Amino acid sequence: MPAVRWEAVPRPALRLQPRCVPRPQLMAWGEASLLEAERVLGGEFRLFSDRWVGAGFPPDWNRNPLTGDRAPDGVHWTELGDFSFGDIKGVWELSRFPWAFALARAHARTGDGRFATAFWRLFADWCRRNPPNLGPNWMCGQEATFRLLAVVFASEVVGVPAGEHDGLSRFIFATGSRIAANLGHALSQKNNHGVSECVGLITVALLAPEAAESAGWLARGMRELEAQLDELVYEDGGFAQHSLIYHRVLLHDLSWCRSRLASAGHAVPAWLDGAGRRALDFLMALVDPLSGRAPLYGANDGGNVLPLADADFLDLRPAVQAAAAVFRAELPLREGPWDEAASWLAAGWEGLRRTEWPAAPSRWHARAAGCFQLIRGRSRLFLRCPEKFRHRPGQADMLHVDIRLEGRAVAQDGGSYSYNTTERFAVLGDAAQHNVLTVDGREPMKKIGRFLYLPWPRGSADDLAGGGLRASHDGYSKLGIRWVREVSPREAGGFVVRDRVTGAVGRTLLWQWRLADLPWKPVPEGDRLEARSGEGGHAVRWSGLAGCRSRLVRADQATAFGWWSPRYAAVEPACALLLEADASGDVELEVEFFPVD
Repeated sequence: MPAVRWEAVPRPALRLQPRCVPRPQLMAWGEASLLEAERVLGGEFRLFSDRWVGAGFPPDWNRNPLTGDRAPDGVHWTELGDFSFGDIKGVWELSRFPWAFALARAHARTGDGRFATAFWRLFADWCRRNPPNLGPNWMCGQEATFRLLAVVFASEVVGVPAGEHDGLSRFIFATGSRIAANLGHALSQKNNHGVSECVGLITVALLAPEAAESAGWLARGMRELEAQLDELVYEDGGFAQHSLIYHRVLLHDLSWCRSRLASAGHAVPAWLDGAGRRALDFLMALVDPLSGRAPLYGANDGGNVLPLADADFLDLRPAVQAAAAVFRAELPLREGPWDEAASWLAAGWEGLRRTEWPAAPSRWHARAAGCFQLIRGRSRLFLRCPEKFRHRPGQADMLHVDIRLEGRAVAQDGGSYSYNTTERFAVLGDAAQHNVLTVDGREPMKKIGRFLYLPWPRGSADDLAGGGLRASHDGYSKLGIRWVREVSPREAGGFVVRDRVTGAVGRTLLWQWRLADLPWKPVPEGDRLEARSGEGGHAVRWSGLAGCRSRLVRADQATAFGWWSPRYAAVEPACALLLEADASGDVELEVEFFPVD
């Protein structure tokens, strides 16, 4: 991976696939891409889907907008460290080129040449300031892949001016070379890195089939991708990273890959279709089709690889609609902004049949993925119940519970905040920040690196009469403690969570329940909270915990309690119900969540 001048990089002939979605259809959808594109022209860029920064036009590609730190120019990426410039993701974010999708979509809507000109100006400036293998933006092959996808998409939408062909060709080839040279490292991670980089290598090979390296890159990319999907996409459709947001990254990668293979006339292998459909079915089981939301479990890096529709970051409907169009040749959602994502990726999407979103089963259990869900109407309970980790846990979230009542979040996960921070929100992945039990302030497994917990707990999950589940894990067995959690539907509506703890005499037990930021108020009779608003009321009631000390916290200024991070590097207020007791024998705690008039 030598540092070279762009002029020294080969420039193979490219087989681009010009894209143009019918303009009348585009105009029927939201116009957020137009507003974003105009802001980009004014030097404003979005970080992690929702944070706007004035970075200039063009921006300083080596500057971290989150901290103001800056990586040096002209240094080979192997000489740079992940911790030298604040959170390195802050440096990388603009160089993922998420803004390219907004410029391309705005150009497709309007035909306004300003957006095409802006894209090519920014692309040329990035190349000028980031020669191959120099600087922080070449450090990661997955980041190079995401940048490649954005550049290819925008180029095919806005068109390639005569003077840009050579630069684009060299950029694509240099990206393929960077991925190929270090693909083994990505594969060793056994996560989204290997999948993404295989997709990147396949994309380059399909774009530049006449390059001498392309046949080998295509064969290697397909071979390694098949092996990755066989191992990492479980039989129930769960993904090895145990994360909602990384599951979307997986689905975006696979949707792009299948779309490129099909449009290039390449045979689509059965193993790719199989993995894509399994992953899609898994995600659809968790997504509420009326809001696009799903439990925000696992690590959240802010990834939205293919932002091809106007939607909130946590709205998963565009990803689902696009994947359903690509892998099943159908559209499970009614017409809406999410159709745009499908239209960009699925050939002949207008002729696809619209189907009904499959009825959610009242009880769903993906054992390999370690996910369980109860559904009653628009109310849902989600439980993390891994029995055996095949791949490293993303967070200490064993037995965590998410609850939505009548479509509204009531108890939820805290997210991730940042992978590299010393702020108090760095602990959001810990057990103490999930809706679980902790003992004497100890964690059930120790975090020994940014992405590694040890030892991995083992669990059990058994069916209960009435549709519920009994689950446990052995993370506290070293203390001689057994904790069993049961979840079940409540006869009068809502859900019941029952915890039984044995062997904890003399220990201090603490349960946290992260509640949505609603106007929670204690009820006079005690041991109950209620929140009422124009959208209805919700209640939380607890019982059975002798000597219980309860506390309600909102946006605590000294700890992470009462906060959540729905998007990377950002936090919002939440509430935390803390229930604490000193065990003098076996302990039982029952917590009910239910709607109130």
